[in-house]
Amino acid sequence: MKKTALVVLAVALVGIVAAAGCISNAANSDTPVGEWIISGTDVTLSLKADGTFAGQSYVNNYFGTYTLDGNKIVFNLAGSTMMMGPEIEKEDAFFNALNGEQTFELADGKLVLSGGLTFTEAPKSVVGSWETAEGVTIIFNEDGTFAGKGPVNNYFGNFVQDGESLTLEQVGATMMFGPDLEAEGVYFESLKNVAGFTVTDAGLTLVDANGKAVVSFAAMSFVDEE
Repeated sequence: MKKTALVVLAVALVGIVAAAGCISNAANSDTPVGEWIISGTDVTLSLKADGTFAGQSYVNNYFGTYTLDGNKIVFNLAGSTMMMGPEIEKEDAFFNALNGEQTFELADGKLVLSGGLTFTEAPKSVVGSWETAEGVTIIFNEDGTFAGKGPVNNYFGNFVQDGESLTLEQVGATMMFGPDLEAEGVYFESLKNVAGFTVTDAGLTLVDANGKAVVSFAAMSFVDEE
């Protein structure tokens, strides 16, 4: 690969985030867009600005679309994973309460739905599946591990999140060769400088100790195959 092409790819991976500032969660605005959780549970609701939602229920992950009209919100639950568990009846009740048309109220960091559900603002987390425009991926798991696909190789490691501070320990990678191997080295080196993160509607940005962007990701898109 020509040197100029490598430089372009490396710059694209590292990226510079042209952000006008932090985007606040929904509780500080007039829309419910944001990350929510039911207090005392692991049940979450993520409302995206593009009209989609997803979350973790009592047993399964779920997803769908929604529409807004003033303080009216209509949830269209499209599907979920199909695991079984001891709290499946609570999950059925949750889905019934969430799905369909209802009104909402935002107050004191809470999202209150007329169907009987009350959510509070969820703490920001890197957990999730993320992808750059060039197809480089990273997946942060609840158990403190991460894995992804670089420009050439798959890689994996461990992470520790403390608030918005983040420490990555890359444990290993496959040993394939390819034309983008030099750019991959730049990417792997950049991960060593990660000291924190920000999560906004635009996605996940890993930053260094000075708050400078190291690499930026968007939420990974998944195609629902019927």
